[in-house]
Amino acid sequence: MAVIPGRRAILVTVVVCVSASLFAAAWHWQSSGISRQGGLPTAPALQDAEPERVAVHALGRLEPASRILELSPESGNEGATIRELLVREGDDVKAGAVLAVLDNFVRREASVAEARAALDAARAKLAQVKAGAKAGDIAAQEAAVALTRQQSTVVRRELDRARELHQRKALSDDDLDAKQWELDRLLIETQRGSGLLDSLREIRETDVQAAAAEVARAEAVLASAETQLAASRIHAPVDGRILRIHIRVGERPGSDGVLELGDVRQMHAVAEVFEADVSLLREGLNAEVVVDGSGVRLQGTVVEIGQLVARKVVLTNDPVSDTDARVVEVRVSLDADSSGKVARLSNARVEVTINLSED
Repeated sequence: MAVIPGRRAILVTVVVCVSASLFAAAWHWQSSGISRQGGLPTAPALQDAEPERVAVHALGRLEPASRILELSPESGNEGATIRELLVREGDDVKAGAVLAVLDNFVRREASVAEARAALDAARAKLAQVKAGAKAGDIAAQEAAVALTRQQSTVVRRELDRARELHQRKALSDDDLDAKQWELDRLLIETQRGSGLLDSLREIRETDVQAAAAEVARAEAVLASAETQLAASRIHAPVDGRILRIHIRVGERPGSDGVLELGDVRQMHAVAEVFEADVSLLREGLNAEVVVDGSGVRLQGTVVEIGQLVARKVVLTNDPVSDTDARVVEVRVSLDADSSGKVARLSNARVEVTINLSED
């Protein structure tokens, strides 16, 4: 049935009035709710809160707890080559063991022998000065002094008789002068001999100090020669295993050094943790380490959290991964059983999962 224009207007008016009434009722209800709650109504949460983190994952590498030490000759051996290698890769060595010998060892060994001989001579000289003259020399000089004194006594008596004869005109002036000269000579000889005897008996402090200074200088020369000789050998600074040898006999050490050494009895997993996750970590947390490729699972504990943010070193096989990510090294100490399993796997890539829970 067609709606006439008058009725259509009435229908539109009714619809508008009903809509306005419903809107007013809704506004009143909402206003009442606001007044009853004392503020704006709380909107329902759009989504649930983000779940709490329970673990931190990171890539890393295996490394001895002692770190991998790159051993090189000490300074002062520039240009030297390797004369002898005393170890092979995989050998276990003790701290202080000689690992390699340089070609300047023989020359420096001869210098040590020369310096030691010079020291022995200086010490003998000091002992001689302290002991003074030989007893035989002193006795001989004493006898010489006694002889000149006796001769002086005899000549003095002869001079007295010569003077009596001279007074009686029985002796010439020249003969008298000759007797006087003979006595004066003997007196001078006695005085000189007595002085030499005193010199033989005397031990002067200045002579002792000079001889002692020569000993000190010889000791310093020997110490320097021994230090240079020790620098001609490469020693193990710690107990460990020879992990890699970079050069062979006759070659000159380069920037990589001679060999790499590490104590593999205790192994660490070095995890590269994103800097944003470091604040979640603390020492003592448990961690699981999975060796890439073999799938071997290891257990350990966080023992050290690094203090330096740097670029990643261990990369994934994903070509679109973030190779410029900033990470902090976190060291996980593996337990004894796990360390034994991976003692031969230094630098192997691993995946580290650090449990953030208290358990």
